[in-house]
Amino acid sequence: MKLYAILSQCKTSYKLINTQDMSIIGITCNSKKVRNKYIFSCIKGNNYCGTSFIKDFIEQKKVIILTNNSTRGMEHLDDEIKKTIPIILTNNIRKLTNEILNIIYPSSLAETIAITGTNGKTSVADYTRQIWHKNNFNCFSFGTLGIFQNNKCIGETNLTTFDSETIFKSLRRITKMGGERLIIEASSIGIDQNRIYPIKFNKIGITNLTHDHLDYHKTFRNYKNAKAKLFRYFSCKSTTAVLNADDRHFKFFKKICIDKNICFLDYGYNAAFLKIINIDIKKKNIFLTLKIKEQEFKIVFEKISIFDIYNRLCAIIFVYGDLLDKSKFSVLRKLVSPPGRLEKVYDKTFTIYIDYAHTPDALEKTLESLKKIRKNNIISLIGCGGDRDYEKRPLMTKVALKFSSLVIIADDNPRNEDPQKIRNDMIYKLNKNDKRKIKNVGDRKKAIKQGIEILQKNDIFVIFGKGHEKFQLIKDKKIPFSDSETVLKIIEGL
Repeated sequence: MKLYAILSQCKTSYKLINTQDMSIIGITCNSKKVRNKYIFSCIKGNNYCGTSFIKDFIEQKKVIILTNNSTRGMEHLDDEIKKTIPIILTNNIRKLTNEILNIIYPSSLAETIAITGTNGKTSVADYTRQIWHKNNFNCFSFGTLGIFQNNKCIGETNLTTFDSETIFKSLRRITKMGGERLIIEASSIGIDQNRIYPIKFNKIGITNLTHDHLDYHKTFRNYKNAKAKLFRYFSCKSTTAVLNADDRHFKFFKKICIDKNICFLDYGYNAAFLKIINIDIKKKNIFLTLKIKEQEFKIVFEKISIFDIYNRLCAIIFVYGDLLDKSKFSVLRKLVSPPGRLEKVYDKTFTIYIDYAHTPDALEKTLESLKKIRKNNIISLIGCGGDRDYEKRPLMTKVALKFSSLVIIADDNPRNEDPQKIRNDMIYKLNKNDKRKIKNVGDRKKAIKQGIEILQKNDIFVIFGKGHEKFQLIKDKKIPFSDSETVLKIIEGL
C-alpha cells in the first residue's frame, strides 16, 4: 500500500519531510524488526527513545522515520541524513502509529470486548472465552495469560494489555484464522497509553476499582480517569457496557454511560438487570439465588469464592447481553478457573492454593471467601513487586494478618529494588502482636517450604502474588520459577 494512501486515512495530524509516495509493507517500533519499505516509529520508552537506534539500520534499509515533533532524538543523525531521510513528524506519535497499524494490518471480527478493572480482568476474559467456546464460536482472548484460541494458548506476552504492534498484528492474525469473537484485558496503563486506540468495542465492562498502579498514575483520581477512558473514547453508540452494581464507583461509570448514551447492563445485589438475591455458603457448596427479567432461580456451585461468582456473572452478560435469561445459566457450573486464580494445587491432609492476587482488595476478597468456606487455620505467603506501587506494601500485610494465623513474607518480582527493602516496607510500623505472626523469609522457595512444613491437618496455605507465572524478575534477569511446581516438588520430597 502506498504511503500517501495510508496517511490519507489517518485522523492524527502530521508533517512530511523528504518523503516520496513509496510502497509500505509494515510498521514497527522495534529497530531489530525494521525491514525495507517499513515505517519505523520512534516511540519513547522508559529508558530510551527509538530515535537513538536509527543509525543502526538507516544506511542499509529503505525506511521512513515516524517521530514526535518535540523529540530531540534527531540529534543522533548527522545533517546530511536529516536532509535526505524520509520523516513523518507528529504531535501524537502513539495515535498516528496505531492508525497506521490499523490500516496496514486490517482485521474483521463479529464482536470485540474490552474488560477493565483492578481485579478479575483475567478471570472474566477467560470465562467469556470459555462460554463462547461452549457455544461453538471460534473465539480468542488477549491478556495476562497470553493469546488464547478457544481453550489453547497460542502466544505468550509479558503485558496484560499488549503493546500496540502486538495487538494489531494479532488482530490480523486471528482474522486470517477465522476468528469470530475476541475479549481483551484493558489495563489502566494500556488504556492511558492508547495501546488499544482506535478500536471501538462492541462491549466494554469494569469489574471493580481499588488501589493499584499508583506508581504510574500518582493519584487514585488519575487511575480512575484512566479506566474511564475506556468508556469515553473506545465506545460508540451501539456499544453495551457491563457494570458491577456493588462496586463503590458504580455510579461514576453509570453516569458516563448515561452521558454518552451507552446502554449498560449491571449485576450484583444492587443491580437492576441481573440481581443477586442471596448467597448462602454451606460446607461444600455455595447456593446462589438470582433474579433476571422478573424470574428468580437458584444455582449451586461447588467450593468457589464469592468474588469468582461476580466474575462469572460479568462473563455471561458479555456473551448474551440483554438476551440473557435463566435458561443460559447452567454453563456457569461448567467453567474452569483460570490458571493461578485460587488454583488448588494440593488437597489431601491439608490444602494449598496459588493465587495471582497482588492488590490489598484482591487479597482480602480471596482470604475472606476462604474463611467463610473453611474455618481452619490459614497461612498466607505474600510479597510485593519491585519498582511498583510502594503505598500498597504495608496494606497487603495488614490484610493478610486480618485473616491469617501466620503470614510469610517472601520475594515476588523484586526487579531492580533491594528485596529486603521491599519486605521491610511490608512490615513497617507493625505492632509487637502482629510481628509475632510474621515470618520474614525472602527466598521464595524456602518460604514455600517453611509454609508447607508448618501445615497441620485441614489447614489452608495460600501462596499469593505470582499465580500462573513461570519466572521471577530479579534485576535484569528472568529466572524460571513456578509456585505450583515448587509446591509439588517440596511435597514429593517430604
